[in-house]
Amino acid sequence: MVSLPQNDGDVRNYNLSGSTQYNPRIYFVNGIRVLPEDHAQTAAYLSLLVEHPVNGVYNKTAGVKLGSLADGLQCVADYLQNSLARLSSESNRGNPGRIREQDIPTFLMNIEQIYTVWNRATLSLFKQLVQNRHYKQLIIAHSQGNLITSNALFVLEDVLGAQALSKIRVYSLASPAPAWPVGLRKVNGGGGRQDNAFMNDLVALLRPHNLAGKLGFPGFQNAGDFRTYGASGPVALEPHAVTNVVESLNFIKSIRMDLGLPGDLDPLYLRKAQEIASGELSRTGK
Repeated sequence: MVSLPQNDGDVRNYNLSGSTQYNPRIYFVNGIRVLPEDHAQTAAYLSLLVEHPVNGVYNKTAGVKLGSLADGLQCVADYLQNSLARLSSESNRGNPGRIREQDIPTFLMNIEQIYTVWNRATLSLFKQLVQNRHYKQLIIAHSQGNLITSNALFVLEDVLGAQALSKIRVYSLASPAPAWPVGLRKVNGGGGRQDNAFMNDLVALLRPHNLAGKLGFPGFQNAGDFRTYGASGPVALEPHAVTNVVESLNFIKSIRMDLGLPGDLDPLYLRKAQEIASGELSRTGK
């Protein structure tokens, strides 16, 4: 049975494939205006597509109607934090870390006395990454989930040094995040990041690199898959939907190959996987 998150930053395990492969550790961080059942269904669906357990980190919505305003304001705060954090990332590349290994448990217990936390999902993801720092970790982030992930990684880089990013790889889906830690780049010894976005996705164009590509200057974009969603106009919200990104771009092929699995999946399997995830969710009574 699929477990629904309740609180902001809740972490739940989804494993519809029944896999016992817990290394690497895989996370899914959702974006804006996502209800608990939608988060759970997407994470469960992804667990079937990657044939590994997926740990859903829930970015709680204030509501899909009037609550959208609160979600939007949180995104603005996350976006500004993201932009400012990039200014110090370059100097952190040679930073061996400010917290000794033996002091990490105490640091995690007292972290809210050290940092101002307005997004519980960012704090939750950060703690997960630190607690599992000795394992390879893959993060699937959609929309605002990229701001959450990037901000968590900036703090991780600042606290434990750039080497802490060596085992972390990010798969960005429709990312609006303007910046990522310098130490995440493979050329600097990090785990790297792949971008997957439609070039007519209004939210993805909030990322300056994607906007530059839209305007005819693609050299600023990260390696990844950038196309135009054919069913929409020049700029729209429909291309932003997580299912459209997952099923139309090369994200699934990339992560499966990184996991040592055959890259291609039959479109019929995608439909079947969605049905299975939806069926499991219905057993919760939702």
